[in-house]
Amino acid sequence: MQSKLIYSICLIFALQCAMQRLYAQPSVAIDTAKERLQKIIHQFPDSAEITIRSITIDGHKRTKDYIILREIPFRAGAKFSAGQLEGIIEQARLNVFNTLLFLEVIPRITNWSETQIDLLFDVKERWYIFPSPYFKLVDRNPNQWLVEQDGSLERVNYGLKLNWDNVSGRRDKLNFNFINGYTREYSVFYEQPYADKKLERGFLGGIFYKQSRQMAYATDSNKQVFYPAGNGQINAFVRTTVKIEAGYTIRKGINHRHAFRLSYVDELIPDTISALIRNNSLKGYLPFFTDNKARQRFGEFVYTYQYLNANNNVYPWRGFLFSGSFTQRGLGLKGMNLWQFQGKAGKFFQLSKTTSTALVGYYMVKVPFKQPMYNMAALGYGDWFLRGLEYYVIDGVQAAILKSTLRQEVANINVPTFIIKNEKYKKIPFKIVAKVYGDIGASHLPTGSNSVLNNRFLYTYGAGIDVLSYYDFVARFEYSFNQLGQNGLFLHMRRDF
Repeated sequence: MQSKLIYSICLIFALQCAMQRLYAQPSVAIDTAKERLQKIIHQFPDSAEITIRSITIDGHKRTKDYIILREIPFRAGAKFSAGQLEGIIEQARLNVFNTLLFLEVIPRITNWSETQIDLLFDVKERWYIFPSPYFKLVDRNPNQWLVEQDGSLERVNYGLKLNWDNVSGRRDKLNFNFINGYTREYSVFYEQPYADKKLERGFLGGIFYKQSRQMAYATDSNKQVFYPAGNGQINAFVRTTVKIEAGYTIRKGINHRHAFRLSYVDELIPDTISALIRNNSLKGYLPFFTDNKARQRFGEFVYTYQYLNANNNVYPWRGFLFSGSFTQRGLGLKGMNLWQFQGKAGKFFQLSKTTSTALVGYYMVKVPFKQPMYNMAALGYGDWFLRGLEYYVIDGVQAAILKSTLRQEVANINVPTFIIKNEKYKKIPFKIVAKVYGDIGASHLPTGSNSVLNNRFLYTYGAGIDVLSYYDFVARFEYSFNQLGQNGLFLHMRRDF
C-alpha cells in the first residue's frame, strides 16, 4: 500500500505540473538587478536627497500603464534620502510582482546625476488566456482518494476550463467552466477590480449550475458518509445546486482589500437522505438541511477583508497576511439562519536569506450553535486541517488551528523546456524547500456524536519538502504523525493564502 501510495502521489504531482499555469520569478535575474542597483545607489552619500525624475514601464503589451503604476508607492518627483532608495524600490517591485500579472519584475536605474535618478521597471507578462483541459479529484485531498476510495476514476471531474486573466488590461478576470464526470458544472464568473477612475472600486458576478452524482450527507466516527455509499453505485445525479452571485470590491492603497458579496442559492437532494439520517439519529447524524427538508433556498451575504503585507503572497518568506470573513446565511428566509466569522492570520519571519519560520493561525465560530449538517464543516476541509489528520473531518461550530513551520531553502533548479524557443520562457525554475512542522487545534461540537476527535486537544507533527515553481504553484510532500499513533506521506497542491 505504501509503495502504491508513493507511486500514485508522484503521478498526481506530474499531472498537476502539466496542467498548472507555471510562472515564476527567476532569482538569478533579480539578484543581478539588485547588485546593479546597489552599485549605483552606493555612489550617493546616505544623507543625500534624491529625486525620482521619471518612472518608466517596459516589457508589457496588454497591461495598462496605470494599473502597474498604481502598485508603485511613489510618483515621479518624489524625494527620498539615498539610504531609503533601495528599500522603497524593492517594495515597489514586490507590489507589482504580487499582482500575479507578471512572471518577472526587474527594477533598473537607467540614468542618474548627483540629485536625480530615472527609474525603469522591466516586466515580463504572463500568458493570460488559458483554455485548458480539466482533471481534478473530488475528494478533500489526494490521500483520501487513493487510500479510502481506492483511486476510483468514478471520483474524478474532467472537462474544459477557460481562465482569461487581465481581459481588458485592467487586471480583470473571466472564468468559464464546462465540467463533467463525478460532477457536472457549468459556470461563468467575471471580476473587474478597478471600475472607477481612482482605481479603488470594482464589481464581480457569476452564475453557477452544479450537479453531483454522490454527496457526503453525514459524519460517522470523523469520516464522511456518502450517498450512494459505494463507487460502483454512482450513476444518476443526486444533488443539484444553482447559485447566482454579485459583489462589490474596494481596494484603497496597496495592502487593504474589502469585498461584499450577495448571492442566492437553491439546492435539491433526494428524499432518501432524510430517511437515512432519521434511521441513524442515535449516531448523532444531523439533518442535512433545516427540518430535514430535501430542498433549501436561501440568500447569503459575505463580507471579506484581507490585509496582505508580505514579500510573496503565495509563499511568504517574510511579512504578515490576514484574511477574514463574516457570513450571514439566510437573510431572513425561512429555514436557514447562520452567522459565522472565520479568519486566518500568518506571521512569517525571515531568519536568513534561505531560512524562514511561519506561524499561521485559524479560527471560526458559528451562531446559533444549533445548525444543520450543511453548515457544520470545520476541520478537514480546504486548508483548515492539521497536517497528519487529512483522513478525518472534524465538524463543529467553533474551531481553531495553529500551524508552525521552520523552512530551509535547499536548491534552485532551472529545467529547460526544449520545445519553447522564446528566451523569456525556455526554462522553468523550481525551488526546493525542506521543512519541519507541528500543528495544534480543536473543534467544538455541541451535539452528541460518535466522533472521537471532537471536543479534544489535537496535535500533529512531521517533516516535508515543498516544491515551488512560478509563484502560484506549490506542491507539498509531507510525512506526518498524529496523536492516534498514525503516520504517512501526504501530498497537497495548495497555498496557505
